[in-house]
Amino acid sequence: MGRRVEDELKKLETDRAAAAVKGEAATLEKQTSDDYTFINVYGQMSDKSQMVNNFKTGQTKLTSDEVSDMKVRVYGNTAVVTGTADGAGTMAGKDTKGQIMFTRVWVKKGGSWQPVAFQQTLVSNQ
Repeated sequence: MGRRVEDELKKLETDRAAAAVKGEAATLEKQTSDDYTFINVYGQMSDKSQMVNNFKTGQTKLTSDEVSDMKVRVYGNTAVVTGTADGAGTMAGKDTKGQIMFTRVWVKKGGSWQPVAFQQTLVSNQ
């Protein structure tokens, strides 16, 4: 079972990145836990409604978001995914480009995995 769940979560991450690039706010809204928290590369925290609204208003607009190096750890109905994302676009109204490391926490609710927390850190080029 372990490998299957890992593969499912990696696919969910990849699909979520694709939805973000396409600006599919409705998809992101539907697939995100109501108590979601997001800390972006600028250290700004937002909740689900703010995250969705940022996509709707164009405050967040990604032109690319390629996820890689994902590692999945599953603890029953909770999973932690860490990885790297190469992205470009606008976040919180600021131009952003480069590599980030991320941690996302997923919880299985009603038979499907939903993200509950997401944190990004810009990789230093030094």
